[in-house]
Amino acid sequence: MNPLDTLVREHVVPVMKAAGFAKKGRTFRLAAPNGDHLFMQVWPEAVDPEKYVFDVFFSVVPLPQWAFLNREYETPPPPDSSGALAKYEVIPPPEVAHQPDSEMPFRSRWVFAEPDTREVCGRELARALTEVALPRMVPLLDRKTLLAQTRTNPNDGLLRLKSADISEIMLRIDDDPVADVAALVDKAEAGGAFPPLVAWARERLARRSAGA
Repeated sequence: MNPLDTLVREHVVPVMKAAGFAKKGRTFRLAAPNGDHLFMQVWPEAVDPEKYVFDVFFSVVPLPQWAFLNREYETPPPPDSSGALAKYEVIPPPEVAHQPDSEMPFRSRWVFAEPDTREVCGRELARALTEVALPRMVPLLDRKTLLAQTRTNPNDGLLRLKSADISEIMLRIDDDPVADVAALVDKAEAGGAFPPLVAWARERLARRSAGA
């Protein structure tokens, strides 16, 4: 087994399974009842031939964002992290960081040597997930909580991947008063938003108004 997969199996799987995540490869998935998803991925980086370097990050994928990205399908495929509206990097402590003195994004990379430091790296990753990342990210499956966090500056490492207007639309379009969201769509259109997104949002709101 690849040493990185051994680290994941021994240290990451128990933590993520206890938090309710399902695993496929190096990706962990947690779904909310409304179809929103939270993903955690362990991503190898081929930057050091003598060590195992990887990133660990969470992606929040609200269902409306996924529906828009897959609007050409009558039945969209299952969500994946490519539809992320926000992202969060799990930052390693200095002793298991590949470049502990670097700025982001390189500061986010974890590292271990096989077999010398795999165990300590795995323990620190499990600790970071348990004590920091999961308590930080699981609540963001609630759209109102995510909306509040994406409005916050600074936001404790959460990276909003879309503009403020688009984030507001995606997180409010299914639940907030139709007139309020329609005003947001008008504002986004006036600001030069992607025309297909404007059309999609208005159609989704029209279906809500019609009770569809």
